[in-house]
Amino acid sequence: MKKYLLFIAMALCVNVLNAQFIDHKGNRNQTYPDVYGQNPDIVEMINQVDTLSIYYAIEFMQMYIRECSSPSALIVQNALLDWFDQLGLETYVHHHTGTIGMTDTLQAGNVIAIQPGTEFPDEYIIIAAHYDHPDGPGADDNASGTSGVLECARILSQHQFKRTILYIPFNGEERWMVGSYPFVQKCAREDMNILGVFDMDMIGFWPGPEYGPVTMYSGYSYISQRLFEYYQNVANIYLPEMPTYRFTAKDAYGGDHMCFNIHEYPALYIGDIEYQAQNPHYHHPSDTIGAGFNCMDLAQGFVKAVVAATAELADGWLPPQDFSVTVQNEMPYLSWSPSSNTSFYLVYKDDEMIGYTAETSYVDDMFWVDGEWHKYYVKPVHPDSWAGPQSNMDSIISCEPLHIPASYDFEDATAGNLHLYNENWSIEQFKNRFCLVAKTYTRDNILQIIETPWFSIPETTEDVTFGFTMNRNIPSIWSPYNAGVYIDVTTDRKNWHKLDFVWDQQNRWNEYAFSLNDYIGEDYVQVRIRFEASGQGNTTTTYKYMAVDDLYINFDHQDVNEVFVEDKFNLSISPNPSKGIVNIATGLERNYSVAVYNMIGVRVLSDNSFHDGTLDLTALPSGVYFISADNGTDRLTKRVVIK
Repeated sequence: MKKYLLFIAMALCVNVLNAQFIDHKGNRNQTYPDVYGQNPDIVEMINQVDTLSIYYAIEFMQMYIRECSSPSALIVQNALLDWFDQLGLETYVHHHTGTIGMTDTLQAGNVIAIQPGTEFPDEYIIIAAHYDHPDGPGADDNASGTSGVLECARILSQHQFKRTILYIPFNGEERWMVGSYPFVQKCAREDMNILGVFDMDMIGFWPGPEYGPVTMYSGYSYISQRLFEYYQNVANIYLPEMPTYRFTAKDAYGGDHMCFNIHEYPALYIGDIEYQAQNPHYHHPSDTIGAGFNCMDLAQGFVKAVVAATAELADGWLPPQDFSVTVQNEMPYLSWSPSSNTSFYLVYKDDEMIGYTAETSYVDDMFWVDGEWHKYYVKPVHPDSWAGPQSNMDSIISCEPLHIPASYDFEDATAGNLHLYNENWSIEQFKNRFCLVAKTYTRDNILQIIETPWFSIPETTEDVTFGFTMNRNIPSIWSPYNAGVYIDVTTDRKNWHKLDFVWDQQNRWNEYAFSLNDYIGEDYVQVRIRFEASGQGNTTTTYKYMAVDDLYINFDHQDVNEVFVEDKFNLSISPNPSKGIVNIATGLERNYSVAVYNMIGVRVLSDNSFHDGTLDLTALPSGVYFISADNGTDRLTKRVVIK
């Protein structure tokens, strides 16, 4: 975990974010199982957490200064692969973007270990950490979190679960998340359904009894609030003697979890930085077992909590997902994704049940416009007649559409029929314009949204554009990872597609325009401007702000923002072990680069125009090799044994 500004990271950050914008719908509305008591099977799992296993893994890693592009990092990467392989998990390496120059040496990357789910293999839970550390043994930061991932894998891999679990020690976190960011980009491009991420980053320092009993903490952004509430509930049920709270600083906003948050995947920072100000060993050569890592009870508690939360989620009864309220035939139209083990659904409006249905949709034909917001949700009913956890909520105030073209200049001191989420919006003279502005006098999590009413775009429309003028200021050393303005559009209120992510050109008025031509012919369209940030939690006399003026939807032409589209990219190598002829499959329809490296990372063979098929390695001596495939965006590596 690196909470302080590193100037070298600025250039790397810019390099990472120069990639084309990625559209992803995200899982910010993800809801979680209800957990009311201890499951004896999970109690048995957490009782298996072995402090010696944690100790030995940290002891091994602290022998190496694991700077992310160093030979030491490659040694630790290979050791992590060995640990996961011994557990019978499928593994591969996803490489980070922190490579400096092109070399013939295979640099260390993110280690991915896969435990496939038996019923819902495309629903993922991730247990993560980072194993790199640039300036010392890094026992607490973050050999401790990595050892926690290994221990979770050792225990959970002995069992089968309905959903897939990924165990991921990331590389490159200390260089501004250059490992986790491209991995999450890959997840987003492939639209992976990630239910939650538990990121363990520094789990074993405690300043002493003068700070009270040993207590666990976690941080979250708005995107991850439901995940935190679920995790906190589970942790406190299974470990009541070591309660879990939210960080007093609200969100640990420097870590790999932020890369998931920016793509709207729920992810928690889990670790000991509640006590960071009291830790004299943080990023010092003294971060060793006994000094920087000095509290095995705390580390054991974190691992137990993550094991319990993962096991409950991996087998739990999920509520109906993707609940939304749109409009059909001038009535509120409710719809949601089916929930397993469900006979029918109870429908609620303003916390009162208004009906039930065996379908996954419902029309509120008793709705009347009264100028008030009305919130809806559903609950599944099990075949044994007991009700399950509720879906996410959605609200509606009117069924009336917006007639386009439409414009808002705010000169009449009203926002018209725009929907303004959160309470600190105002219309005032600001930055030399009469405009709509949200000011936030806090470093805590921020979520401000301007949302248009729904409208239709007739099929006869040739061009349609959404535009506005904006002035904003979001000071943060971690921007754009934890702060920015997003332009989103939806046709169903379930999936909000990103038109753009704005994080440059602050403190001045800028004009923005986005084509909506992709939505011509849609009966239901909404557009929103979302100002979101995670932060430290304390108030301040200065403020962050977003000011908007001259918002419009018009029939004219603007260039379409390009959205990055890439083929799904996996890597399969068989047979393994092999006598020298291996079959390589990626699923790519075009050519890509392949390289083969020996155990010390030196390239021994390459082909820059390879297509899925056989690769002849019979000329190589027997031994262990790494085969790396590069599609120009991602690079994946698998280990192969040549007999």
